[in-house]
Amino acid sequence: MNRFFRLLPVLIVSAVFFSCQPAGAQESLRVLSYNVRNCRGLDDYQSLNVARIAGVISNQTPDVVALQELDRKAKRSMGRDVLQELAAATGMTGTYGEAIPFQGGSYGVGILSRNKPLRSYHLPLPGKEEPRTLLVCEFDTFVFFCTHLSLTAESRQASAEIINREQAKFSKPVLLAGDFNAKPDSAVMQEFGKSWKRVSPLLPTFPADKPDRTIDYIFVSGNTAVQAPESRVVNEPVASDHRPVFSRVSFK
Repeated sequence: MNRFFRLLPVLIVSAVFFSCQPAGAQESLRVLSYNVRNCRGLDDYQSLNVARIAGVISNQTPDVVALQELDRKAKRSMGRDVLQELAAATGMTGTYGEAIPFQGGSYGVGILSRNKPLRSYHLPLPGKEEPRTLLVCEFDTFVFFCTHLSLTAESRQASAEIINREQAKFSKPVLLAGDFNAKPDSAVMQEFGKSWKRVSPLLPTFPADKPDRTIDYIFVSGNTAVQAPESRVVNEPVASDHRPVFSRVSFK
């Protein structure tokens, strides 16, 4: 018998099965946020250890990663494009968001993703000590925001207003992750709590060797039906001065 006709019943059953799946099926995403300090560890600030940071990331098998403190072709980092090196080492796509020009290159944030974004852009955010940025990547079923907020409370509060306005432009679920430089009981985190649902744990993330404060977070837009069955601060005390934050989220 022709092989096609032997397989035909299986193909029919498979087609019926997938056509009967509910339209509102949940999507599950593995999300990581990590201030990598430009891949400079607490054990050796002078050297970039991209392979070690890539290993920390890969061990969590994330779908999307928000990264902070990245040089791009700056003299300090010997002209290296740190995000693209991490992308190559992890097998992911790297999208960069410049915050400031720096030493012949730039300094900013980045997103690693399993899939290439449909589009990406970044918006300037205020910072009295240095300008900040919001990096936006839009995918088929969700949007991912990455940021690293200012050290000053006034600038952080103004940034929250800009980020909340940007989130309101999307009908898809929006995830927001990064280094907020703010403790959970601060005014700016209370402001974020009005428009976002925190899905990361309230556990210390900084400094990495002896963490005593929570300043790294993952959020999902407040109008999204979401579950976070798994979340943790990754036990990595040396590779950067922050510990990574991980959440596995499910939403419709």
